[in-house]
Order: sequence, then structure tokens, then C-alpha cells
Amino acid sequence: MRRIPIFLLFAAICTSALTARAEPATYTPPIPAGVQGKLYRMSNRWEVGASFVAAVNTPLVDQYGAVVSVTYHPNEWADFGVEMVANRTSLSSVSSQIRSGLPPRSNALNGRPNTGDEISNVEQLRHGALVVGRLAPIYGKVNLASELAVHFQAFVLGGVGAAAFRHESLNLCASPGTSACSAGDFQTTTAVRPLGEAGAGMRVYLGQRWSLHGEFRGFIFPATSIQNADLTQPDTGATRKFLGFIATLGIGVSAIF
Repeated sequence: MRRIPIFLLFAAICTSALTARAEPATYTPPIPAGVQGKLYRMSNRWEVGASFVAAVNTPLVDQYGAVVSVTYHPNEWADFGVEMVANRTSLSSVSSQIRSGLPPRSNALNGRPNTGDEISNVEQLRHGALVVGRLAPIYGKVNLASELAVHFQAFVLGGVGAAAFRHESLNLCASPGTSACSAGDFQTTTAVRPLGEAGAGMRVYLGQRWSLHGEFRGFIFPATSIQNADLTQPDTGATRKFLGFIATLGIGVSAIF
């Protein structure tokens, strides 16, 4: 009489085992320890951000502008997307002082042309576009004196793209002659060049949707200057190629959708 309950128990165990085996196995990428337990989730969300930026290592050029980005977050610690860069640029007051003290273009004693090297690091980054990615493996919070918890996340970023640059020479005239260069008569070119960037920053959450961020960026690009140029004749001398570098600091706001 006890065989029927034992048989039913055995059948139930077998059915449970078959059901468990039939369930498809899923794999979830591991979450870095630094971002576990986040209050504000970003996985599978879009982010739109805007930053005000200013160059901090270009004494010969005044440069400030904006960076607008649209990125997608596949998880809590990474996102990727596109950025647009637009700057207002001009030569600085230091450049004006240099121009006012330029040496003569020819030798006053024998009339022979003087030669010299072009002053470098005058590239002006006007506007560009990049494909960018960010990694944000560190998340934390601090409690202020009022016991208000402030949640933050540190990140690093990198990107590649292209940008339009304006190159206005400080000391090479656009017209031949022996007199000093007149205003607006300096060799000037505009070209689109490859652009790379790397940086780091900190995000402070204002809630699930909004956040503030501060960041440091470094832009790298191919640059040129002229060496041993005849100061009385444009388009002379040898071209020197090197990597230009512009560092910026920025602060901005982002919205998560």
C-alpha cells in the first residue's frame, strides 16, 4: 500500500529535474565591484550631455567653446557614442605682443633677406566630430554635514575623429616685401585633420535623470611649422611636422533617458 506514495514522490522529483534542465542558461557579464549597489541605474539608457570647455595650455591662442555628446549605456560602467566640438578661437594678447616686436624682414646694412623659423603651437581647433567611449568603474557616495548623500562616479574617456583647424602664422607674412607685415597679412590656412582625445572626469548625480560632470580632456592632432624661411618671401623654408596637443577643462550637465 506504501508503493503508490513512494512512486508519486519519485515522479515529482524527476519532473522537477527535467523542468530545471529545460530552462535556458543565461549569462550576465560581471559587474565591477566599484559600481555594485548603485542607487541610480544607467544600463540600457541613452545620455545627452553638454559641456562648456576652455583651453588651458595655449598661451598664444584663446579657445573656448562647447562639447555636445549622445551616448548609449549597455551596462552600469561603460557607454559609447558621438561628440560634436565647437570652439570660438582667436590669437591671444600674448600673440599681439609678439607681433609688435618682430625683427626686421631684411638686413638694414646690406639689404639681404633675413631667415627665421615660424613660431609654432598656434593651431586653432574650430569644430569637429568624434566617436567616443567612456569607462566608469568607480562609484561612491559621500554624506555632507546635513546628512545629504551625494552620489558620484569617476570615468575615463577616449575618442577618435576629425576637426577643422585654422593656422594663422604669428611671424610669416602672406605678401612679399621687406617692410613689416600689415594687419591681416599673415600666412593663414584652414584644413581638416585627424583628431584624437583622452581624458578623465567625475559625474555627480542630481537624481535618476540629471547629473553634473567636470572633466579634463587632451586633444592630439598633426601640426606643422616652417623652418629656415625667407622672411621676405612667403611659401619658403622647410615644413616641420609634429604632434599638437591642446588641453581643456570643462563642466557640464547630462540627461539620462
